[in-house]
Amino acid sequence: MMIIVIGITLCLPSAGLLVIENASQISKNIEHEAEISIFLKKDISKDQIDFIELSLKKNSLVKKIHFEPKLIAWAKLQSKLDVEIGSSVSTNPLPDAFFISLNTLDQIKIEKLINNLDGIDGIDDIIIDGNWIKKLRVILSLGKLSVMFLAILLVIVLLVVIGNTIRLQTLTYKDEIEVSKLIGATNAFIQRPFMYTGMLYGLGGGLITISLLKLSVFGLNKALFKLVSVFGTDITFKGLPDEYYLYILILAMFVGLISSYISANNSIRRLKIYK
Repeated sequence: MMIIVIGITLCLPSAGLLVIENASQISKNIEHEAEISIFLKKDISKDQIDFIELSLKKNSLVKKIHFEPKLIAWAKLQSKLDVEIGSSVSTNPLPDAFFISLNTLDQIKIEKLINNLDGIDGIDDIIIDGNWIKKLRVILSLGKLSVMFLAILLVIVLLVVIGNTIRLQTLTYKDEIEVSKLIGATNAFIQRPFMYTGMLYGLGGGLITISLLKLSVFGLNKALFKLVSVFGTDITFKGLPDEYYLYILILAMFVGLISSYISANNSIRRLKIYK
C-alpha cells in the first residue's frame, strides 16, 4: 500500500511536467513563424534594397524573406478598406518593407540581429512581432513553477506518511529493539533496516510512477491517432527523457531514505531501556 501511495503521489507532479515538456516541444515547432518587419526609407534606391536583401539572405538566423513593394502594399490597403483613397491622398504614404521569419527565439541572438540591421543605410524602422513569444514563455514558466510548488507539497506529504509508517514499524518491533540495545547494538545499527525499508518504498513507488507515465503516454497517443484523420495533422504525445525517469527514481528513494532515517532515529532514541 505504501508503494502504491508513493507511486500515485509522485505521478501527479510528473504528469504536470510531462504536459509542460510536450507544450515546449509544440512551441518549438511553431516558433519559426515569428516575424520581424523591416520598413525602409521612402527615398531608398533599388541598389540599397538589393544590398539589404543580400545581407538578410547571408544571415543564418533568417529563415524566410518576403519583400513587399510600397505600390503593392498601397493596393492591398485600398482593397482591404474597400474604398478608393487615392483621390484624397496625393502620394503613397507606405514604405517598402521586408518581412523576415526567424529560426530562433533566442533573445540575445535576435537583439544582435536587430543591432546589425540598424546599422544598414536605408532601413527606417524595425518591429518585432514577439508578443506571443513572451506570453508563451510566461505561461510555460508559470506552469513549471506550479508543478515545482505541487512537487514540494507532495514530497512533504510523502515525508510525513513514510515517516509515520516507519514509526509504527519501530513500535511493532519494540521488544526486538530493546533486546538489541541490551546486548550492545548501537542506534545506527538498529535503524539501518528501517532505512533500507524506506528506500525500498521509494524504489517501488518510483517504478510505479514511471509505469503510470509510460502507460499514460501510450494511451494518449492511441487516442490521438484516431484524431489524425479529423485534424489532418500528426499529433504525437512524447514521453519524458530517460534521465527524467532516473531523477524520479532517485528522488523517490531519497525521500524514503530521509523520512525513514528521521522517523527511526527519533523513535529508537525515545525507547527507554531498563537494565
